Amino acid sequence: MIFIVNATNRLRFAADLLQMHRHRKAAFVDVLGWDIPVVDDFEIDRYDQDDTTYLIAKREAHGSVLASVRLLPTVKAHLMIDLFRDACLGNAPRGPQIWEVSRFCASPAVRSRRDRVQLFGEIVCGVMETAMAHHVKRVTFSANTALLPISLACGWDAQRLGPTLPDGNDRLTAVSAAIDEQGLRRVRHRFGIAGPVVQLPSASVRDQDVNDDPADAASNIDPTATEARRPPASPLGSQLSAS
Repeated sequence: MIFIVNATNRLRFAADLLQMHRHRKAAFVDVLGWDIPVVDDFEIDRYDQDDTTYLIAKREAHGSVLASVRLLPTVKAHLMIDLFRDACLGNAPRGPQIWEVSRFCASPAVRSRRDRVQLFGEIVCGVMETAMAHHVKRVTFSANTALLPISLACGWDAQRLGPTLPDGNDRLTAVSAAIDEQGLRRVRHRFGIAGPVVQLPSASVRDQDVNDDPADAASNIDPTATEARRPPASPLGSQLSAS
C-alpha cells in the first residue's frame, strides 16, 4: 500500500520519513556514489521542505518503509529546471498540470530484483493515482541507467525528452510520462496489481486545485471505475533508483 505524506500529516509519519532519508543515503551516496548533500545519516536536499509531498510504500500501516518517491510541482523549483536542463531538447515541460517525480528509492533490506521491480510498478501506480486525482496530465523525471528501461516499458506512455548524458559514474535521461486511465490500466496489468494502491489520508478529503499540495487527496483516488476496489498483490521492494 502507498501512503501520501505532506505537511498536513508529516508528524504522523515522522519515523517513516527518517527511514526514507536513511534509505536514500544508503542507495544514492553509499552505493551509487552520488555527490549530494548528506546530514548525519540522512540524504536531504533543498527540495525536501516541510510542505514537500512523498509517497511511501509499506506492507501495512505500522510496518517498515519499503520504498518512497517525491512529488514536486513544476511551477516551483525542481530538479529538471534547476539541474537537468541540458537533458531536454528545448524547454523542459512545466506547468500547473505537470509534476516532477524524483528520489525513487527502496529499502536496502529488499534484495530480490523481482520484488524490486514489483515495487517499482506499485510506486508508478501510486504516482498515477495521486496525479489523476489532482487532474495532473503528465509527470517528468530523470532516470539513471538502471531505471530507464523499465520506466519506458512499464505501461504508461513515456518518452525521452532528450539525449542520455553522463552523470558522474552513471548516465541520466530525462523522461516525460502521460497520466491517463489507459496507462494506469496497462501498468496495473503489467505488474498484476488488482486495484488502487494509494491509501487516502485519514483527515477529511476534498478535491482541490492542482496547484495545492498533492498530499491533500482528492475525492476519487481511483479514476478507473471498471476495476475492482481491493488491495493489490503486494510483493514489495526495489533497488532501482532515479535522481
